[in-house]
Amino acid sequence: MSSVEPTDDSLAARVKAGDAEAFAILVERHRAGLVRLASLLIGDLDEAENIAQEAITRALTGIASYDPQTPFLAWIRGIVLNLARQHQRRLRRHAVVTDPSRLASAPGKQGQRQGVLSAILRDELASRLWLAVGQLPEAYREAVVLHYVEGMDYSQISQITGVSAGALRVRALRGRSLLRGQLGPVVDTWLNATPEIEDGL
Repeated sequence: MSSVEPTDDSLAARVKAGDAEAFAILVERHRAGLVRLASLLIGDLDEAENIAQEAITRALTGIASYDPQTPFLAWIRGIVLNLARQHQRRLRRHAVVTDPSRLASAPGKQGQRQGVLSAILRDELASRLWLAVGQLPEAYREAVVLHYVEGMDYSQISQITGVSAGALRVRALRGRSLLRGQLGPVVDTWLNATPEIEDGL
C-alpha cells in the first residue's frame, strides 16, 4: 500500500468535488503556518489566530473560484495577506508588535517550534528585531516576510499580490536594508538570506 501523502493540489481538487475530508487534511497541514504568517504580518498573535481561521473559512466557501494553476498554499496565503491588510487598515497605523515572549508560543513551520521564528526568539536581539519588523512600511514588511521568512520566490508572491516580481525584489531588499541599518548584520543571519545583488540599494 502506498504511503505517499496527497499533494495540496490533489486535495484541493477533491475539495472542489465536495470532499470535506480533503479540506480537513489541508487545514491540519497548513493552519499553523497560516497563523505564523499572519502574526509576522500584523504583530498580534491573538488576532493572527482569528485571521487564519477566517482565511480557512473563506477558502472553503470560495473553493469553487480556486484556480488549480495557482498552488493551493499560495492561494490561501493570499487570503491571509488580504485579511492582514484589512486589519491594518482598521487600525490606521501599524499594529503594536506583540511581546516576543508571547510570539514564542506561535507554531513554527510544519507545526514545529524549531524553525526560524523560535530561533529568532531565542536571540537576545529578539525584542528589537520584532519592533523593527513591525515598523517597516507595510509593502516592505510583506515582501520581507513572504520572501525571506516564508521562503516564497518573487514570482509566487507576485501571484498573490499583483505586484511585479521586480518590484517585490526591490521592496524585499530595501526592507532588509532598513532592518540591517537598525540592527546590523545579525539581520542577514536571522533572515537566512542568500546573497543577492542589491543594485546599489
